[in-house]
Amino acid sequence: MELRDKNGLTEAEFLAAYTPGDYPHPSLTADVAVCTEGEDGFALLLIRRGGHPFLGAWALPGGFVEEGENAQTAAKRELWEETGLVDLPLIPVGLFSDPGRDPRTWVVTQAYAARLQPHTQTPQAGDDAREAAWFTVTGQWQGRELSLTFAGPETFCARLTSREDGGYRMVDRGALAFDHAHVIARALKVLGLLPPKPVDYASLQRELEALVQEVPHPLANLSNAAALLYERLGGVNWAGFYRLEGDKLILGPFVGKPACIEIPLGRGVCGAAAREQRTQLVQNVHAFPGHIACDGASRSEIVVPLFVCDTLWGVLDIDSPQFSRFTQADKLGLEGCARILSRWIN
Repeated sequence: MELRDKNGLTEAEFLAAYTPGDYPHPSLTADVAVCTEGEDGFALLLIRRGGHPFLGAWALPGGFVEEGENAQTAAKRELWEETGLVDLPLIPVGLFSDPGRDPRTWVVTQAYAARLQPHTQTPQAGDDAREAAWFTVTGQWQGRELSLTFAGPETFCARLTSREDGGYRMVDRGALAFDHAHVIARALKVLGLLPPKPVDYASLQRELEALVQEVPHPLANLSNAAALLYERLGGVNWAGFYRLEGDKLILGPFVGKPACIEIPLGRGVCGAAAREQRTQLVQNVHAFPGHIACDGASRSEIVVPLFVCDTLWGVLDIDSPQFSRFTQADKLGLEGCARILSRWIN
């Protein structure tokens, strides 16, 4: 027996009477944020628009999804047509559907991000792109406002404010078209390249103290601390501990990819922190002598010694996929966290 809806129609009867034109339809586009790595940062590929709207403005490569395509296929086609780049794995960034984001009509875009290995392909403008160029992008937070500075054939700044839903509201698009400042911010966050908001270390230390105080289980305290720091710091890809045993550091609780189990004293950033018994703040791990690359995505690192009764116990190690992720404020804040932990890891 066929199921019938509240109007007494079977599915076949419903579809026969259905009129698509009764409902407004958005157009669908696909955009791609392509990043590549430089010596001390990253660059974003933008195209200069050769037609209206936003004639002459900078934009992400992309365009309308054609009949018979899905969004990912369209993204790859548009990337090739406008820049000549091919075979880049695409990472979904999100769907952008804010009203008024395109002055032409109701347009929804599916955005993607991609990484281009340095020196493997050279973008060339094509189709309706008048120019294709790399821009070095730097971000800075001031309260809830994020400023993105683009330096390439020209230099400009876009400003956004963060929203509770994880998105952004544009304050000033700068020289960018549409809402591409919003798309770029989200793409950089997905790629781990967006600078995180400044950490409220006073609040973080209170939270850490509440987690570990009066807990007589060092392993549990270290595990919770690693999880808390990984979650709260932002822009990190590894957070954990190494315990000093003899002349080696031995892997302890952590959050992130599998790591080196043993590190000789004095080797790498962790070994240097243990040997010198002082915090190591490294803005570019590739320039650090003897760096141990457990995760190839790591770009910067901070390692803080942990002491129990004035004796070195081990180190707190935090890595980031961003160059220059850590500041003196992070150093002071994490050293405060280490002092809290030192009382509860005996």
